[in-house]
Amino acid sequence: MPIIRQFVRHASVEILRDYFSRKKAPVDGMDWTQDRSTLLHTLTQWVDTFTPEERIRLRVDMERVQQMSDEVGQAALLGAVRDVTKLKSLPSAQDRSLWTYLHESESFRHAEDIRYADQYRHGRNWSGYQVETGLRLRSDEMSLEVFKDRVRSLFGLGEKVKVDLFRRVLAAEDGGQSQVFQIMVYQEGLPDSYLEFEGENDIVSRIRRPISEHAIIYCESNGAVEVVAAKAERRDAIARAFTEALLARGVEAERTPLRRYDLEPLMTNQTLTWDASDGIASVHLVMLKLKDLAGLGRLQIETPAKSIMGLHEYAQEYFSEHSPLTSGGFVPTQAKLVIRFHPDNGSARSKTLPVRITLPNGCDLRSRTDKERLIGEKYLKQWGLLNDIHG
Repeated sequence: MPIIRQFVRHASVEILRDYFSRKKAPVDGMDWTQDRSTLLHTLTQWVDTFTPEERIRLRVDMERVQQMSDEVGQAALLGAVRDVTKLKSLPSAQDRSLWTYLHESESFRHAEDIRYADQYRHGRNWSGYQVETGLRLRSDEMSLEVFKDRVRSLFGLGEKVKVDLFRRVLAAEDGGQSQVFQIMVYQEGLPDSYLEFEGENDIVSRIRRPISEHAIIYCESNGAVEVVAAKAERRDAIARAFTEALLARGVEAERTPLRRYDLEPLMTNQTLTWDASDGIASVHLVMLKLKDLAGLGRLQIETPAKSIMGLHEYAQEYFSEHSPLTSGGFVPTQAKLVIRFHPDNGSARSKTLPVRITLPNGCDLRSRTDKERLIGEKYLKQWGLLNDIHG
């Protein structure tokens, strides 16, 4: 199983032994004093002897843990765990992720919820709303039951509703941090059927009720309410139910401006400037996707970030007066920029931040760390690539 091999390569022996012991996996007799390469070989062979159900459980666990081992997942874990000192003392991202999974399972689930909400913030599944500042969130049992009753009545789905509320830290656009509440709403969906083997040859129909998942982020200090849900009408309805039941506010929240991206400024060879205090060494436009206004075709122009010739110079060199960037017959649909930082902390290597923007509102900054998102969004606005509009 590749996921097992990948995990064993990076996780410490102690944390792996802890996992197999706590999960009561059938590895009794495993010699944990073996060198890492031998242990990897032995452990993967041992896993091959597991029952199908045991292998599935192991794979699902490792996939969840591995997903939280990148920079975004690690930031979410640090914002959710109770024992931050212990977490920071562990030697690898895999150890930190697996330790939280084993020892603070609720914190691990909250970190997954934080990652889910942050991934979709300011995207097509997100809406922002504004209420007056200082409204206290009502988290008593009666208020939560009123909110759950409102959710049950909204979409004609199942009767089972679970609400999970917790505090977290949210990075602000000015570089600071805000204490916010995150509210996860889980609702049982309509019944669905699927086929499953029963025994070796019999196929039977099973009934399941998938769960709809929604996220709400509320900041008391600035009155911002954010809702993540698949459909805009659901986001509006959830925002109304939330403000009425949990903020005791009878007036609808005001929809805040939506974010939309504009790539037209990149069609001209404008200078992309930055502040020296942000540690940026260079910024390069390395790719533009274009479609012609007649709808007959598309073009992509791309240059390496380290090329001595910029993208506009390249287009001028090879297309001359027929350059699609200046002909007026094409419009941009996607762009990629690469922000390169000066090396820090004595490192000889410089870190890069690639940013891909897809119209109308797609940007992969949502999957980055808070610091990277703040830097990226600051300059996307400064360069005229990110605008707020009222939706």
